[in-house]
Amino acid sequence: MSKENDFLYQEGEKVFCYHGKVIYEAKIVDTKYYFEPNKHPKTGLLGPHYHIHYAGWKSSWDEWVDESRVLKYDEANLEKHKQMIKSLKKKSPAIKRTVNDPCSENSRKRKKEQPNEKEGIVKKPKSKEIISVPEPLKAILYRDWQNIHIHESLVPLPRKPTVTDIIEDYRSTRTDSNRIEEISDDGIGKEIINGLHFYFNKCLGVRLLYKGERKQYRVTRLKYEYLDNSQIFGAEHLLRLFVSFPQLISDTSLSQETLNALKLHLSDFLK
Repeated sequence: MSKENDFLYQEGEKVFCYHGKVIYEAKIVDTKYYFEPNKHPKTGLLGPHYHIHYAGWKSSWDEWVDESRVLKYDEANLEKHKQMIKSLKKKSPAIKRTVNDPCSENSRKRKKEQPNEKEGIVKKPKSKEIISVPEPLKAILYRDWQNIHIHESLVPLPRKPTVTDIIEDYRSTRTDSNRIEEISDDGIGKEIINGLHFYFNKCLGVRLLYKGERKQYRVTRLKYEYLDNSQIFGAEHLLRLFVSFPQLISDTSLSQETLNALKLHLSDFLK
């Protein structure tokens, strides 16, 4: 077992932590040491790891990181943090919103881009322009809402089949089927389905939960910390993502061609 001095930082300590290329203020919630041959399932590394909570961010962004991403909270790193944030603010006006970051906390507050007809950019789409959820699935969504808000009955977790199971089952069906010729061979469909998987994992804790589910979510994430959301949750929560799509891309600039591709592939997935 590890000793306390095996860690450069201790539980409860205020630190800085890299998230991408920027360091953020954070707090160490827990520590764990990984010995050969048991590497950390996410980082693939041995040695000390830290469960990080980013200051000012929801707990859904908490994560386990290796020691290379953690920095001491001191004057030098504080100045480094300020310069990074300042640099980001300078660059942000020139960066257009894209479909790659639909779950941003501030997405609804940002100024919307003006449509540019010459570039084939369209105004933010209405719900019907993205995807229409079939009536049988709408009924499932309504029962889901009733169970949580009226009967106070939460979806049991882990769910079977999981979102990952559902998506992989669709991949197999799509590969084996020629029912829609235009989606059987292209790479766009694969990219959209990969995106569906990615967005679910990122957006679940931020957008797709009812208030009464948040405690269950926190407990479940702690219990199954090494699994993605898509390996824990199932069809009910995945359907909520489809309902949220218009809002998710309302601040983005998508060409009509991209919207048509989304509608085609996501409609087929729902069928």
